[in-house]
Amino acid sequence: MNMKPLLLSIVGGVLLAGCGAPETEPAPTISVAPAASAKATPTPTPTPTRNANSRGQVIKDVGETAWTELPDGTKDLKLKVTSIKPIECDAPYAGKPNGIPLAVTMEIETSPEFQGALEVNGQPGMISFTPYYWKGYAANGTRMNTVESDITHNCLADETRKLPDYLGKGEKVEGVVILDVATKKGSVAFDPYGEPGWIWNYPSK
Repeated sequence: MNMKPLLLSIVGGVLLAGCGAPETEPAPTISVAPAASAKATPTPTPTPTRNANSRGQVIKDVGETAWTELPDGTKDLKLKVTSIKPIECDAPYAGKPNGIPLAVTMEIETSPEFQGALEVNGQPGMISFTPYYWKGYAANGTRMNTVESDITHNCLADETRKLPDYLGKGEKVEGVVILDVATKKGSVAFDPYGEPGWIWNYPSK
């Protein structure tokens, strides 16, 4: 699958501090890394049968490992969704969700050769798992307009449960991404490069 980086420049992110109302801090500057600094674009690699839907998204079961690999076969990004369940927000400053808060628990590992498409505050080779890079679909296939809202950033009292906003090479993390979905059942997709990535059904057991 061709995973060319989507040329974009976004500025966003609200970091929360303390137990009171959230405070706004300077947002990181995010852009596509210069082409000269990037290695060959990795592609999502499913099973040998390449089980993908009509949108080109690779269908994954909860607990199944997904990955990208370089032309030489090196797996430079491995990720696993271990749980997708509705969650009740417990942060004192959590507002009202647009729909249903959904906790996507993940395990992620990048190799020393990993080179993501994002440049963050001048540092190239990064990737983000924030809600901006996710899509939601109802059980009938209708795409949700968005899965991002204030609640996706302000849901958890324990901020350490959340995945870091950005990862680089040679890192291994476990954590949660909070999405705000419109339906009790459906699917969510992670599309890190703006083109079809992977998709999981929810809720998981």
